[in-house]
Amino acid sequence: MVTKEYYDELKENMAKQSVESLIAEFNQQVGSRAWTSIRGLHDSVLIDTLIEKGVDVSAIYDGADISFDRKVKLNGNKVETI
Repeated sequence: MVTKEYYDELKENMAKQSVESLIAEFNQQVGSRAWTSIRGLHDSVLIDTLIEKGVDVSAIYDGADISFDRKVKLNGNKVETI
């Protein structure tokens, strides 16, 4: 079960990471088809944190779904698939 405390801890930890580190974390998830509520929370917090850091994630996130089909790179403040 996902708790608010876990969410808050994950959010705090990701906020401290660099954008480059978050991009690397995203790329580690590419191709994985495993699914759990913890992974879903992680992925949501990851995208939210990138957005809060001013990164355009429209190449991988449409406001509802996150695509882990392809790895990404950072081009300025925009995520691009590679």
